[in-house]
Amino acid sequence: MKKRVKILMSVCLILVLLAGSCFGFVTFYHKTYKETENTAFKLLQITDVHILNDAKKDAKAFKTITEMVETTHPDMIVLTGDLTSEKENFTAFKTFCTFMENFNIPWAFVFGNHEGLDIPYEENEVLDSEKIADRQTLSDYLETLPNCIYEAGDETAEGMGNYYYNVTDADGKVITSLIMMDSHSYDTKNNGYDHFHENQVEWYENTVRIIAKEVNGDETKVVPSLAFFHVPMQEYMTAYDEAKGTDNRLWGFRFPKENGTPAVDDRMFEKMVELGSTKGCFAGHDHMNNFSVNYQGIRLTYGLSCDHNIYVVPFRGGVLINIKNDGSFTTQHLIRHRGQRTVTVGKEQ
Repeated sequence: MKKRVKILMSVCLILVLLAGSCFGFVTFYHKTYKETENTAFKLLQITDVHILNDAKKDAKAFKTITEMVETTHPDMIVLTGDLTSEKENFTAFKTFCTFMENFNIPWAFVFGNHEGLDIPYEENEVLDSEKIADRQTLSDYLETLPNCIYEAGDETAEGMGNYYYNVTDADGKVITSLIMMDSHSYDTKNNGYDHFHENQVEWYENTVRIIAKEVNGDETKVVPSLAFFHVPMQEYMTAYDEAKGTDNRLWGFRFPKENGTPAVDDRMFEKMVELGSTKGCFAGHDHMNNFSVNYQGIRLTYGLSCDHNIYVVPFRGGVLINIKNDGSFTTQHLIRHRGQRTVTVGKEQ
């Protein structure tokens, strides 16, 4: 009975979203993939996989990711958090990371709000260190993986995994920087999701200036960059509300009342606008949302949830980011519907 209800809900949600496409909220999709022109680097964003430590159920997510990789052949994969929400998080990490390493493709990771030891435990409960780990242990493990480019990052910036990676063209010229940041978990003081902390905003500014100095010899001549994190900034909602009904600023859909942005405005977005380096941000967290919107010179994009286990989501898949030779970029949604073996590829946006 539960399975029937779940399937019915999925069908209803898809019908609602497809109906919304008549009003320009959802992009129509096609099933062929052809590499876009002038693409120097292809990056696949996946998010919110929520591995359950159940081989049969987790195989569905692995199948979707495998189909996306084999369809698009990305140069790198970025997972923007919530690999798992299971109590035995270390077990899930090792299973998922083994799966990712088998692609033999560089991949990056940023923490979500569920990976740490934030699940209540019984008093005096003894934790199995082979199955359950804190963020520090998970961070140390990620740094041992040959294909994972994750770094714990600068100790002066709070969180685990504030780091960057420079994308180069065929001649070795840096065309874009990928900036990874930890958006933390919960803000108990303000009763909501956490935000970027002040020293992270400082780290971001210093990083942008350091890259500019190394690449262009002048810290004011910034290099184009893309930022990846889990919890979307408050500006995602502001941008969506302001862009509704326009033709050239908004693609995709926001599910009614789906808003997992932080309880506090952290000023990170303002710093991004001020410096002029970051041209796009990619987050996850809100499983139902899949929109991408231009706002004050920055494109704010939700990755498609790859969760086959916890939430009923209308579209499961990922986002392909096509980085061009001049540092600009476009995106394409990748979707694997229920019962569909192959991946449906979205139009270039």
